[in-house]
Amino acid sequence: MEFSDSIKQLRQDNKLTQEQLASKLHVTRQAISNWENNKNLPDIETLIEIATTFHISLDQLILGGTNMNKMTEKLIEDGN
Repeated sequence: MEFSDSIKQLRQDNKLTQEQLASKLHVTRQAISNWENNKNLPDIETLIEIATTFHISLDQLILGGTNMNKMTEKLIEDGN
C-alpha cells in the first residue's frame, strides 16, 4: 500500500478531517491533502509524529506491506 493510501485510511479510520489531522501534526491542511494525493511526502520528523499519533510502528507506516513503495524509495534515495 502506498503512503498516500495509508495516511488517508488512518485518518478516516480515526474519524478525523484533514484539518483535524493537520492540527494534531502541526502542519497545514494542504500538506495532508498533498500526502493523500501522492503529490509529496512528509519529512522524517513528521513521519515519527504520525506513527506516534496513530500508535503504529514506523515500519508499518513507511513500508505498509512487503512491496517497496514511493516512501521506501525516497528514504533509500535520501540515504545515498
